[in-house]
Amino acid sequence: MSTSDHSRGNLPRYQSGVAPQRMLTVLLGDYWFGRGEPLPSSALVELLGALEITPSSARAAIQRLAQRGFLVAHKDGRRTSYSVHAGSRRTQAQRVERIFQAHRERPWDGTWTIITYRVPETAAPLRRAVRDTLRQLRFGHLNDGVWLKPGNHAEEAFAHLKQGDEPVLTLVSFFEGARLPDFVSPLDLRRAFDADALDEEYLSFALQWEGRARDLDGHWPTGLEALRLRTEVLSEWRPLVHRDPQLPDALLPGEPPLRRAAAAAALFYDGLGPPAEHAVRKVIARHQPELAPLVLHHTFAGSDRLITRDGSA
Repeated sequence: MSTSDHSRGNLPRYQSGVAPQRMLTVLLGDYWFGRGEPLPSSALVELLGALEITPSSARAAIQRLAQRGFLVAHKDGRRTSYSVHAGSRRTQAQRVERIFQAHRERPWDGTWTIITYRVPETAAPLRRAVRDTLRQLRFGHLNDGVWLKPGNHAEEAFAHLKQGDEPVLTLVSFFEGARLPDFVSPLDLRRAFDADALDEEYLSFALQWEGRARDLDGHWPTGLEALRLRTEVLSEWRPLVHRDPQLPDALLPGEPPLRRAAAAAALFYDGLGPPAEHAVRKVIARHQPELAPLVLHHTFAGSDRLITRDGSA
């Protein structure tokens, strides 16, 4: 394979999507988790409308999620409904663990997955693609071509770096179960993951939502306002934990801002669950009444039961 072939660099990419798509995935995860029954498109449009998303933008978001395979269309005469793809439902359990349990202490045996690569300087696009993939997998950049992550992640990295006819895997070396020498300082390891910057974001999140809780002074909203506020807090929380490298406690500060931020998120998300669920049920009932009783909310506190119910963990 020539250098010009290397330079194509078409490795898999993670895409966050535009806001309406993101909002719809949040709503389905919050109130339709693990369910296979299709929901009328008109109900989905109305739910997004409650979040101030226009009907045209809502319909476009539904179509794009269907094109991406997240949603599956079902036709019944002139009515179109959409269900969450079975494969997507399986991955939801992994998302539950990351979103609702990222703040928990995690057992760690002190080993690392280390990845090195030797991509020619003349293949700059491929080099960037490898780096982007490792960053998206939340590997830390220790130095030059050395990337690492606590725990065993070689299989996951292998799956994402493998692609088509590109010989990417011939350029990459994987080391699982590795131990680092004592002279590699915790400070250097935190720098590899840019952990201080993420801690600042967690602290900012905590201060913002703690302040909003004080402003409410115990007067929690109901109806669609509860739905909007609950969706807002999770929409801001999700990007933070998706970027979190989940470092072991040995590399966290004494009072991790992550845990303070999680407490603030849970205060709103868990507390607003019942009125938000009621609001979603009312919307679904207007379009397909028999589906309304199936709407359920879940919480940070009850996330273990959610994973067990899904049967994926």
